Amino acid sequence: MRKLKYFTTEISPDMHGMLVRVAGWVVKVREVGKIIFLIIRDREGEVQVIFKKNEVPEELFETARNITIMSAIIVDGKVRKAPTKNGFEIVPLRVEIIPSDAPLPIDIFYETTELNKRINYRTLDMRIHKHAAIFRLRSIILDAFREIMKQYDFVEIQSPVIAIYVAEGGANVFRVDYFNRPAYLRQSPQLYKQLMAGAFERVFEIGPAFRAEPSYTIRHLTEFISLDVELAWINGVEDLLDLLEDIMIHIISRVRSEGQKYLDTLGLKAPEIPDKPFPVVSYKEATLLLKKANIPLEGKEIPHTGEQYLGNYIKEKYGTDLFFITDFPWDIRPFYTMKYEKPTPAGEITTKSVDLIYKGMEIATGSQREHRFNVLVEQIREKGLNPNVFGYYLEAFRYGMPPHGGFALGLDRITMLMLDLKNVREAVLFPRDPERLEP
Repeated sequence: MRKLKYFTTEISPDMHGMLVRVAGWVVKVREVGKIIFLIIRDREGEVQVIFKKNEVPEELFETARNITIMSAIIVDGKVRKAPTKNGFEIVPLRVEIIPSDAPLPIDIFYETTELNKRINYRTLDMRIHKHAAIFRLRSIILDAFREIMKQYDFVEIQSPVIAIYVAEGGANVFRVDYFNRPAYLRQSPQLYKQLMAGAFERVFEIGPAFRAEPSYTIRHLTEFISLDVELAWINGVEDLLDLLEDIMIHIISRVRSEGQKYLDTLGLKAPEIPDKPFPVVSYKEATLLLKKANIPLEGKEIPHTGEQYLGNYIKEKYGTDLFFITDFPWDIRPFYTMKYEKPTPAGEITTKSVDLIYKGMEIATGSQREHRFNVLVEQIREKGLNPNVFGYYLEAFRYGMPPHGGFALGLDRITMLMLDLKNVREAVLFPRDPERLEP
């Protein structure tokens, strides 16, 4: 592609006298006598443009004098060495301006605007390098996930977002009118990725998932990006733990190697690369630890306060932010989860399941799946569901469905936790929660 525009970081004092085009937004105007200094910000950095009387045409000088903050500007000019932060400045030859209204609706300099209002003006908000750095790092995380999946010979798939089945059960689904038929926004691509593991053997998908839960917490959204993985011919749930470890180590390594500039912008240290294997705590062990700490369960679910307590416990004992909880009770796992054949000594049925906890918060849930047709049908009934509803999904299990398992990672939560953000909404450009449907 023929180069027209330079990012500010691509220009150096060595380019003295060279003609360049820079474009961005005006963040500062300073007039000193017969000189006007403009600071222009693009996505990479800032550059000074100098308008000096008798050096630039009078109309350019007057244009610079009347410009408003956050006006978009395109400058064709010459690079000149100067005692600036960058070691150079731009002397304009031609300027094009798309003006900005004043005053601005959010504070782009001192960051006094609350998150809720910033989201309403995301375009302006992303011109603040500190806020934009979050999404540059999120992009690295996503790219790293896709990269390791490809390295491990997984096939990327795309499955429907509108479906007739409720994969996870329960009532927390968004119902839609699909040509006078009821349908639902998916809770996950679970059923489809299982079907494709029965053909491609190793598949992954990156896409939205939806939960109609009236949750008003810093960690819940009604729409989120799920990183889904499913693989066939596994020997047991341990294969999933091993893959999850490799994925997180690869993601953190890529953030360290490619994201230092953005970590610096956020004032963060690079995350430590964890060692394999990650610590493993069974559900039973976890609940005993919580009981000793007087932290009650929510039914049989481990509450967020429990995850935080266990995260601190593991950090203190093993020096790591990542650990697994395994062997959850059948009562709190979906119908497709494989059970252990023998109940516990207390008579409880447990499952070949796993959660990955990062900094005291769950970021991944997975399990070995039940691949035996008759057993799967019975498990659907046990959950109070009708096997007839699951038509083509169950049909596939009649024709040699291999032993398989998988998991889903939450991209939004990984980003939030890795960057020590206080609210998952900071890690999502246009978040959806029970009260927000725009922008």
